[in-house]
Amino acid sequence: MPTASEAQLRNLLDSITTRLQRGDAVDPLIRQADEEQSDVEDIFELIQSLHASLTPMNPDQEYAENLRANLLEGRPGVAGRVRQMPARLSVAAILALVAGCLLLMLRRIFGSETAPDVPEEAVATPL
Repeated sequence: MPTASEAQLRNLLDSITTRLQRGDAVDPLIRQADEEQSDVEDIFELIQSLHASLTPMNPDQEYAENLRANLLEGRPGVAGRVRQMPARLSVAAILALVAGCLLLMLRRIFGSETAPDVPEEAVATPL
């Protein structure tokens, strides 16, 4: 669990990073931090150099379309995934499918209705 000073440092670094990304001035925060903690200046230089070197990039449309096509091309469909299954598993899946269809067919042929309502008078009662 972070201590109070670690949480303050984390919040300070977060606000410095946010201000740098927005293009706002960060000098007041650094002056305030220097009074409280001495190592903030070094960390600020690191944040500033990272901000300068890691600029956000947006790929062009052609690159994005090629990447999407390549990713989807490598993804097998249902038939491809079934072909990749081991033979024993394929046989077991086919047998389970046939058994399920057979049970459904038998249920429809012989009916699966609930038991007919028996009148109360017809039920034997103990003496």
